[in-house]
Amino acid sequence: MRARTLEELANLTGVSRSTVSRVINGGPVSEATRSRVMEVLAHVRYRPNLAARRLASGRSGVVGLVMHVPAANLFTDSYFSLLLEGITETLASEATGVMLWLSHRTKEETLDQVLSSSFIDGVIATATMLDDPLVDGLLASDLPAVLIGHRRHDLSASYVDIDNEAASEVIVEHLLSLGARRIGHITGTRNTVSAEDRIAGYERALERAGNPHRLMADGDYTEEAGYEAAFTLLDRGVDAIFAASDRSAVGVYRAIEARELRIPEDVMVTGFDDLAFAATLDPPLTTVRQNIRSQGEAAARALLGLLHQDGTGPRRVLLPTELVVRRSTSGGVAHNT
Repeated sequence: MRARTLEELANLTGVSRSTVSRVINGGPVSEATRSRVMEVLAHVRYRPNLAARRLASGRSGVVGLVMHVPAANLFTDSYFSLLLEGITETLASEATGVMLWLSHRTKEETLDQVLSSSFIDGVIATATMLDDPLVDGLLASDLPAVLIGHRRHDLSASYVDIDNEAASEVIVEHLLSLGARRIGHITGTRNTVSAEDRIAGYERALERAGNPHRLMADGDYTEEAGYEAAFTLLDRGVDAIFAASDRSAVGVYRAIEARELRIPEDVMVTGFDDLAFAATLDPPLTTVRQNIRSQGEAAARALLGLLHQDGTGPRRVLLPTELVVRRSTSGGVAHNT
């Protein structure tokens, strides 16, 4: 027998229709009653009408995901693919679907589309830029939103991030402990949250150590930018280079090889991210491990929390990082004079 209505289920369980409804929808009932009803539901292979439940709850069971990057990045850039994996798998485990917006339109146009959508319950958005009209618009709306990337100064913002400043300090302190004195930094894309935080950590560690050298070259997290910036820093006599991403560090390796220098004997190199290839470089790269997939998972859980526990305030999650020391820094360097 396969029961299809609450009335049929009530007859089979010996409780009222409203009690069956409370059990199905997670409402308050005694454990004995819940157990009896759930046993009957399993026996008759009852499956609730999800569309009706969502209509009754005022929720669609779909959330928006805004990653303002080209679609190709989801497949060619490990950061975005891992982030997407963490978000979608966590949402799927809660029977929640995803509507995805990429960079097909301007940020203002994307914001208009997101806010005019009557189908989504909330939104997760990558917040990479310090000034971002899309993020500003989301935070000014009443749509539940979680950022990947922080807006620490906005007390209403919910976000998931890593502590980029602290992680950068750890990198610089590591290089200083190995004898480096002229530590260069190849930045990420300027005016992004992560790049500016990593610069702040780099400068703070040097200041605390009483080191006067601020040797920076702008990059954009790519291998080619790392390659070009590395020559600038090598010309300034650095004995270590902290690249703001592992991909930039690959460019640094190429530049050092072109100058017929050695890693780490002449120049130590560090990256950031601990992407899969970092351990396979020659020599293996010292870097900061951030669990990108976990950031996606945490963002999804934070949004689900906002949706299911209205009025509990913003959710702010800073996930830990780990310095992974490999041969690109082991042994220290000879001092440049």
